[in-house]
Amino acid sequence: MLLAAGAAATPLRDPTDQVNIDPRGDLLELSWSDTEERLQGSLSPAVPRAGEPLKVIVQLGRFEGTPFDGPITFTLREAGATHGQTVTVPRVEQHWQATFTPETDGPHLLDVSFRTTRYKALHASLQVMENARVPRLLGWGVLGLGALVLLGYGVRNLLRGERPEEQAPTVSAGEPATPEAPPSVPLPENPAAATSTAPEAEASSAPESPGAAAAPSAGSETPPAPVSDSTPTEQAASGGDPTPSPASQ
Repeated sequence: MLLAAGAAATPLRDPTDQVNIDPRGDLLELSWSDTEERLQGSLSPAVPRAGEPLKVIVQLGRFEGTPFDGPITFTLREAGATHGQTVTVPRVEQHWQATFTPETDGPHLLDVSFRTTRYKALHASLQVMENARVPRLLGWGVLGLGALVLLGYGVRNLLRGERPEEQAPTVSAGEPATPEAPPSVPLPENPAAATSTAPEAEASSAPESPGAAAAPSAGSETPPAPVSDSTPTEQAASGGDPTPSPASQ
């Protein structure tokens, strides 16, 4: 009766459903056991971050009986939430694995549930950190945009340098503007021909002499000479020839 009283005074302890998490290098080690099964596994990376994949791998063994080869259900949810990302996977090469992507940072719970002799649901508490890559990607984006702007200015300046004739000459204050050179006159291809034709052009353009203008042209009628009415004496007095002409005799 004393043994029975002692057993009644000591309550039976149910197996815990809390999974232990210990950091091991670049992953988190998972461990749990009760009187029937033992679970071991890992979470990677060791620092879960929002927006980055989180991989879970577990192995489940039994202390007695046939090995467990049924499916295992994994659920990743925020602490206090009743639903989250859930996936049920079969055993593959002596282990079960799944991959999640936390959407937010903060405390989360990883639920591992399966059925052997009874339905069991285990819980692992973990902290999801803020994604530090988002500001870094934003910085790289701004840097890339600045590089594109500088490249555009460089190409523009290069194109301007290839067309110097479009740029107007600059005149500094206090300096007279340099007059533009007159356009050059093209030289003839045959200098000798140009030289020989030059006098002809000058002769044709020179004015005619009075004698040449007075000379009659060929084929024109010669006007009669005027008849003098003066006497021989008047002619002698004027210095002319006193000899009478045959007409006067």
